[in-house]
Amino acid sequence: MKDTWIRRSAALLIGGMVGAYLPEPTRIWGLAFLVLIGVRLVLWRPRDFFGRVFRPEIVLLGASLLFGFVYGALADRTLPEPLILDHVEIVGLLQDWNMLEDKAVGTLRVEKVEPGADTQKNLSNTQADLRQELKGQTYRLTVYANKLGEIPGEWKRVQSGDHVSFQARLERPKLVGTPGAFDLRLYYGVRGLSGTLNAKGDAVLTSVGEPSLTWKIRQQVRSQLEGWDPKETGVLEGIFFGDSSRIPEQVQERYKVTGVLHVFAASGSNVAFVLALSWMLLSLLSQRIRISGTILVLLLYAALCGGNAPIIRATVLGIAVLLGRLGRGQVATLRWLFFAAAGLFIQNPLIIQDLGFQLSFAAAWGIVVLTPRILKRALFERIPTLFRFAVAGTLAAQVATLPLLISAFHRLSLIGFFANVFILFILGSVLEVGLIGVVLSFSGFLSAPLFQVSLWLLAGTNGMLKVLAELPYADVWVLNPGPLFWLIWYGGIGTVLWGKERVLFIVKVRMLHFGSGSKIMAGKIVEQCPAGIRRTAQGLMVEISSSSSMFRHGLLARLGGALLIFLLLWSPWNSQNDLEVVMIDVGQGDAILIQTPKKHAILLDAGPRSERFDVGERIVLPYLLERGIRHLDALLITHEHQDHIGGVRAVLANIPTDWVGVPAVGARLENEEWKDGLPFELTQYSEGLSMLQAGDRIDLDSGAWLEVLGPHQVLTGTHSDQNNNSLVLKLHYLGQSVMLTADMEQEEMEEIAETGVDLETDLFKEPHHGSRFSLDRPWLDGIHPQAVWISVGKNTFGHPSPEVLGYWEERHIPVFRTDENGTLNFLIGERGMEIVTGRQSIPRY
Repeated sequence: MKDTWIRRSAALLIGGMVGAYLPEPTRIWGLAFLVLIGVRLVLWRPRDFFGRVFRPEIVLLGASLLFGFVYGALADRTLPEPLILDHVEIVGLLQDWNMLEDKAVGTLRVEKVEPGADTQKNLSNTQADLRQELKGQTYRLTVYANKLGEIPGEWKRVQSGDHVSFQARLERPKLVGTPGAFDLRLYYGVRGLSGTLNAKGDAVLTSVGEPSLTWKIRQQVRSQLEGWDPKETGVLEGIFFGDSSRIPEQVQERYKVTGVLHVFAASGSNVAFVLALSWMLLSLLSQRIRISGTILVLLLYAALCGGNAPIIRATVLGIAVLLGRLGRGQVATLRWLFFAAAGLFIQNPLIIQDLGFQLSFAAAWGIVVLTPRILKRALFERIPTLFRFAVAGTLAAQVATLPLLISAFHRLSLIGFFANVFILFILGSVLEVGLIGVVLSFSGFLSAPLFQVSLWLLAGTNGMLKVLAELPYADVWVLNPGPLFWLIWYGGIGTVLWGKERVLFIVKVRMLHFGSGSKIMAGKIVEQCPAGIRRTAQGLMVEISSSSSMFRHGLLARLGGALLIFLLLWSPWNSQNDLEVVMIDVGQGDAILIQTPKKHAILLDAGPRSERFDVGERIVLPYLLERGIRHLDALLITHEHQDHIGGVRAVLANIPTDWVGVPAVGARLENEEWKDGLPFELTQYSEGLSMLQAGDRIDLDSGAWLEVLGPHQVLTGTHSDQNNNSLVLKLHYLGQSVMLTADMEQEEMEEIAETGVDLETDLFKEPHHGSRFSLDRPWLDGIHPQAVWISVGKNTFGHPSPEVLGYWEERHIPVFRTDENGTLNFLIGERGMEIVTGRQSIPRY
C-alpha cells in the first residue's frame, strides 16, 4: 500500500478492530503496548530503520492506530444496557411500517414512556431517569395477529410518519450468553435500534404524519405486486431492497446452502447494476447531467434499501467512479473503499464488529485487489470474455471472505462458487428489469409486464438453485478453524500480494534482529549470575556459537527457545483436568453437553424444533463446532417432547456419534413423537439405540461415570406420562456429583426415591424447567445442593413457577437460569467446583 491515505485509513480500522475484539480486562495492556510503540517512534534513531530522514508519516500512522483502538474499545459503551419493561404506555413516531401475513413490523422513535397500571407499584425513584433515557431511542415494533389471525384495527390503518400511542412490552437485548451465538444487541446497535417493542392490543392514532418518499415508493411497489404469489414477490422485494422479512424460511435456506444468500443484503452488485441501468437510460443527456442524474439515482436507491453499510460502501465507490469521469477518468478505487469503511467506522464505531460490514468490505477488497491478479493467470485466458471478469471477481470475493463465513456460520457451500457465477447474470437481469418496473410503478399497466418478466426469471433461478441445493454435499458444516487458520489464510494472501522474496527477506531481517537482541539480553543476564554459573553459561554459549552454521546463525537456538516458551505456556502438564458440564442456552428446552478431561463429549438432548426454527441446527450444532467438537461419544435423549428431542436430527446428521441412548420405555418408543424426533434408521434398527433404565452405568474417562436413576419402570396414568418416563442421570467425578433430571415430575421423583439410591448431589438441575408439578418438597428437602440451575426460555407455561423459585430462595440456595444468565458452565476439578455464567441477569420492572 503505497497510498498514504490508504495506510492511515487501514491503521484506523486495524486499531478499531483490535480495540473492539480485545477482551476488556486486557485492553489496558493493549493500550499500554500502543503507547510504548508511540514513544519508541518519537525517540526513534534514524539509523535503526528509516535512514537519516525522519518520516512523520509513521507518527501519523501510530496516531491513527491509537485513535482507532480507543474508539473501538469504547464502542460497546454506546449500547444501551439490557432491560425489560413488561407493561408500558408508549407514544412515538412510526418511521417504517409494513403489513405481513401474520404480523405487522416497523420501527418507532419513542417520544414518551409511561408505566402501565400493573407496573406502577414496582417503579423506583430512578424510573424518571429511565423514562428520560428511553425518550428519543428507536425500537423495532412488532404487532402480532390475534387468535383470529387478524391485526388489531387501528394498526391496519396507520402508516409511516404517524404518531401513535399503545401499550407494549419493551425489551433491550441481553448480552450474548453463549460463545459464538448471534449478538442481537450489536445487530440492533449497528442499525440504530435500541431493542424491541411488542404491542399489546390496539393503537391510538394521536396525529397523522407525512410518510417519507422512499416508504411511499416501496408501498407502491408492494401494492402493484399484490396480484402475484406473496412467496415469490417476497423474494423479489428482497432482491430489490434487501428486505428479507417476507421471504419464506425454506427459500432462504436454499439460498444459504448454495452460497448466494447475499443477494438479499442489497450490496455492491445491486449498486453496480443500478449504476449501469441509470447510465444506459440517461445516455442521451450531456455527460455532466448524466453523471449528476446517476448519482441521484444511486442515493435514492441507497435510501430505498435503508442505508445499510454494504449499500453505503458501494454507493460511495460508485459516486467516486462517476466523479472520476469529470476529471481524468482515473479513480483510486481502493482509497475510496478504505475512505468509505473509515467513514462508517467513525460515524458508528460498532460497525467494525458487524458481520455484514466485514463481509461487504472483505468482498469489495478482494474484487478490487485480487481480481486483476487472478485475471493474469493463464487459465482465465481460456474463459470467454463475457464470463471472465464474473468468474475472477466471484473467486476473488470468496477467497477474501472465506474465513469470515466459516467462523460466522460454520458452514461451507461447496457449490457456492458455481452458483454465484450463474446467479450473477440471472439476478442482474431480474434486478434491472424489476427496477424499471419500480420506476414505472405509478402505473400498473406499465409496470406489470416488467414485474412479470422478473418473476419468470426468478422462477427459473429458484428452480436451478433448488436442484443445486439438493445435490449431495452441496454444503458442509465445519469446525471453528481458530486463529491459526486466519493467520495462514490471510498470511498466504499477503505473501502473494507483497511477493515471496520480500516477505522472506523481512522475516530473515527480523529473525537476525531478534537473535542479536536475545544474545545481548542473555549476556546481561549471565553477568548477574554467580561466578560458577556465569563461567558455565559463557562456555556453553561459546560452544553453541562455534558448533555449526545453524547454531552460528542462531536459528536453531531461537527455534528451541521459542519451542521451550510454547511448552511452558501451553503443555500437557499445565492443562486442567476439569470435567465440564454445559447447559446450553436453547430457550425453552434442554441441551446439556458433558466434556471429560480427555475431551470426550456426550450430549444430553438437543433443544426444540419448530416449523420456523430448529435449535439443533441454529444453536446446538454451531456451539459444538465453535467448541471444536467433531465427534460425540453418545447422544442421550431424555424423552420425546419436542423441546428436548427436536434438534436431534440436525446434530446426528452432521456430527458422527458412536451411539444414541433413550429411556427403556418399551412400546412408548413406537409413538409418533419418538418417530418424528429420531432419524428413520434409528427407529427401524434397534441396534442403533441403547435402552437405558435405572441401575445402568455409563463409564466415561478419568474416573467419571453416569449413573442412571430412572426410569425404573414404565409409568402410566400420571399427570404427564412423557415427563414421568424421562431419562434421569447422576454424573459422578472426583467425589462430586451433578443430578440431571430432564422433565421428571412428582410421580417419577417418588419412584426414584423408592429405589433407595443416594439422591444427595452438589449441583441440581431443576426438573421440567421449574414447573410446579416437579415441586415435591419432601423429596427436595432430602438433598442439599450447592447450586440449582434451570434451563428455560420464553414460554406460556409460567416456567419457572414462583413456587419453585420461592422454595430455593427460602433455602438460601443460589439459582442460575439460562434465560437470565445465558449458557451455564459447571467445572469439576481437583480444585473444587466452579459455575461460570454466560452473562449477568438483567433488570425487570
